[in-house]
Amino acid sequence: MDRKIAETLVVELGSHGSLIVPDKELFLNELVSTDVPESPEFYQKLPGKQQQVVESDRYHYLSLRKVIRNRNARAYQLSGLRKLYETIASAVGVSSTDPLDRNLRADSTLIEIMASCSEPFSLLGEFQSHDYDYAGETLRMRTRPVLVIPGVKYMKHIYSWEEANSTFEKEYKLLGILPWQKKINPQEYYSN
Repeated sequence: MDRKIAETLVVELGSHGSLIVPDKELFLNELVSTDVPESPEFYQKLPGKQQQVVESDRYHYLSLRKVIRNRNARAYQLSGLRKLYETIASAVGVSSTDPLDRNLRADSTLIEIMASCSEPFSLLGEFQSHDYDYAGETLRMRTRPVLVIPGVKYMKHIYSWEEANSTFEKEYKLLGILPWQKKINPQEYYSN
């Protein structure tokens, strides 16, 4: 990827808000070393290098997963019938698409924002937080997508989409020793 484009994306990642401060050098090097050729595809996968930040009682991971080709956004938008098909296919386990991709492509507002963006690329990343409940006994995990669309001033819709696509889990000990993660609802996550 062109260095100037990569720098723009990393600056936008840094101003995203509600994240840890990104390691600009790590992510800039990842983007610059990734070949993102002209293609009719919606996105290009990234190696997924992770930045880890450890605080006293919790730790976080930030990673970039995909470079999205903004000019291809409209071509990949899901129609109403396709949304229904993808939902059914996912429910029965035969869908080949990632649920996050599908949810992004189903959001017509985000598709239009990407398609009208003056920059050629956007980013889709992941932010994970790991902490313990108030008793300090049960590990909890929150995974939130990070959508970076350059030049967006009004982030409300992006933040709402990210929150709606976040997952919450608690770690339990199966047979008292084997760690096992169980999805929980956000209220349960925040109440403990």
